[in-house]
Amino acid sequence: MVMGWQHEVLLVGDTDFITQQWIQHAFPRDRVVIAEREGTVGGNDRLRIVNMSGANTLAETLTAYEFDRIVFFSENLTPRSDRDGDLGALRRLLHAIRNRQTQMLMVSGPESEFIYPENADVHDTSKSLMSRASEELCLYYAHTYHLEAKIIRCPYLYAPERNGATAYFGRLFEQASAGSISFREREQQQTCFLCADDLAELIYRMFDDWTAESEVFHVPNVFNFTYGDLADVISAAFPGLSVTFGEGRPQSYPADDHALRLRYGWSPRYSLKQDLPLVLQRWKEARAQEQSGKHPIWDFLRNHSKPWIAFEICVTFILEELLRTAVQGDSQLGTVDLRLFFVVIVGTMYGMNAGVFAAALACAGMALSYASNGASFAPLFYDTSNWLAFVVYFVAGAVCGYVQLRNRENLRFMRDENSLLRERLAFLRDLYHDVLDDRRMLRGQIIGRRDSFGKMYAMTRELDEVLPRKLYHAAIRIMQDTLGGDSFGIYRIDNGGRFAHLVAASPQAESLFSKSVLLENYANIVTALDHGGLWVNRNLEQNLPMYAAGVRADGKLSVVIVLAKAQPDQMNLYFQNLFTIMCGLVQSAMVRAFDYENVARQTMLVPGTEFLNTQAFLPKVLAANELKYAHMSNHLLLRVEGAWQDDGSRLRGALRQTDEAGVLQDGNVYVLMNQVSEHELPIINGRLTQAGLHAKLVSVHEEDSLLAEASEQVAAESQADETPRSDAAPNDSASHEGGAA
Repeated sequence: MVMGWQHEVLLVGDTDFITQQWIQHAFPRDRVVIAEREGTVGGNDRLRIVNMSGANTLAETLTAYEFDRIVFFSENLTPRSDRDGDLGALRRLLHAIRNRQTQMLMVSGPESEFIYPENADVHDTSKSLMSRASEELCLYYAHTYHLEAKIIRCPYLYAPERNGATAYFGRLFEQASAGSISFREREQQQTCFLCADDLAELIYRMFDDWTAESEVFHVPNVFNFTYGDLADVISAAFPGLSVTFGEGRPQSYPADDHALRLRYGWSPRYSLKQDLPLVLQRWKEARAQEQSGKHPIWDFLRNHSKPWIAFEICVTFILEELLRTAVQGDSQLGTVDLRLFFVVIVGTMYGMNAGVFAAALACAGMALSYASNGASFAPLFYDTSNWLAFVVYFVAGAVCGYVQLRNRENLRFMRDENSLLRERLAFLRDLYHDVLDDRRMLRGQIIGRRDSFGKMYAMTRELDEVLPRKLYHAAIRIMQDTLGGDSFGIYRIDNGGRFAHLVAASPQAESLFSKSVLLENYANIVTALDHGGLWVNRNLEQNLPMYAAGVRADGKLSVVIVLAKAQPDQMNLYFQNLFTIMCGLVQSAMVRAFDYENVARQTMLVPGTEFLNTQAFLPKVLAANELKYAHMSNHLLLRVEGAWQDDGSRLRGALRQTDEAGVLQDGNVYVLMNQVSEHELPIINGRLTQAGLHAKLVSVHEEDSLLAEASEQVAAESQADETPRSDAAPNDSASHEGGAA
């Protein structure tokens, strides 16, 4: 069966700090989609990055994914952020999900929480007003359209493991590397930062214990770390650093109200004071890697392309003039206008501006050639017929440059269009893959559901047993296959209600169970079974099973089914319900088997005794053998001497309720001792000796031979009982024919 993700999650807003590790921490079993933003991480099979800048793309994304949870990160989570506000983006998002069953979580910055004690008249700033407006907008949609929305007001975020996420610290480190940094805050001002890993833990716990009402939570700033301390740490990494502080208004962050600790058991663990060296180290590593990929010469050429082009044009012009001087006397090459050729090449390669510049150089070269031949500039200027060559140069340079510029613009336009188409194709491809994943998941669920009907039918058929011993074996196997555990056990309670005896257990898990338990030592389990029918070890108490369910027969507790160990993902309501359903099926089958055994008990006994006859005793021994070879139970087969002296009451009184006494084909009385081993044989013999009986252990080889011989004899007797009836049919029909004649 294909397993699907538990939830579809959308992360939108200031997502620069998000990493794969953060996703695994906050949403370990969910499929996450991140709204595209510069600096975000790459996607994998659980994480998609989509462009949701347009309203149409936003609607398509929300329609395609059907998000169960949305987390909106405000832009003011980064101090001194130069990004625009997010009111418009937040409104579009809330408007798109207004009629959906979506859990909305907004993570806002600390701007709306700051208090300015020195100036009581000033309560708000422009950023605090924007922050409160975003929160009020979210609460408005929550109250108007019944969205499940919660708001977290938290300090500024930083991510030690992400180089580009600490933009504020990146700017500080750049300034520090230049020799000086300047803070706007005072030296004694407390910093207000929260590690992104702490936020991931908080988000995980909030969604794990989500409630429908709208709430606003305050994340405390519990660490004492001032901007002066921050400057000291940076100064230690950059010797000789000059630090200046501002004279801004002092601001304070509200004290911890302990709401998050009491509600979710969460409090910040990581302090900026401890993480700042790691942040600085990551920045240095990233910068060193960036510097290693740089080449001074090529970087200079890339950054100064226009002077380099002008230099190339000038060098080409000089070479052109030298070539023209060299071929002046050639009758063939002298007819070629090399200056025009130079202008055409430069304009075609570098564009209109370069073509006009080349034309100006060509005109200057022509004027200098006139001057070198002794001609005066006055006739050249006043005779308009001499202008034609200059005009041709400029027109050729401008036209060639225009053609090249138009082709370049067309190429750039086509590249931009292709880039948009590729982004659109990537978005649609992601949607297509997600639809395929959902299709496979739904197909697996449908097939699994069909199989579940078949499994239910197979389980019902397998539990259709009248022998409790075989029923125990079937119940253990079915519950292992269905529930996935490997430590199931079944206890049978005696008639007195004081002891419970183990009758079957999962293979290789018998050591987890006691062979016999005193029920008064497990009063809390028995009380829970009497009232609700199910006991769950929610407190994880030692030496107690994780689950226990009771089977009631004739109004009293008769059988207890236990699961000794459970996986963490099995301690939930879904598994409890499934365990209850499976135990209900087993209970129906066991009650039916007990009722049948009680009704048919007299027909199974040897007349005048308390011993089971061979036809009734042999299946019980065979079932015990089957459980033993399946490593679900142990037993001993004892041959009792002197048991025929009375009706078997002495032997019956010396046995437990889970033990059976019966006769096999050799006429001897045997006792089937369930869930006992050879080291307990002296205790059993002592109990039988007190009753005036003597028992001898039947070896494994002798037991197998005895059971094989008994099975063959019972099969032969059954076949002999059916043969006369089949032979009598022709005679009866013949007599009927004779009578009719």
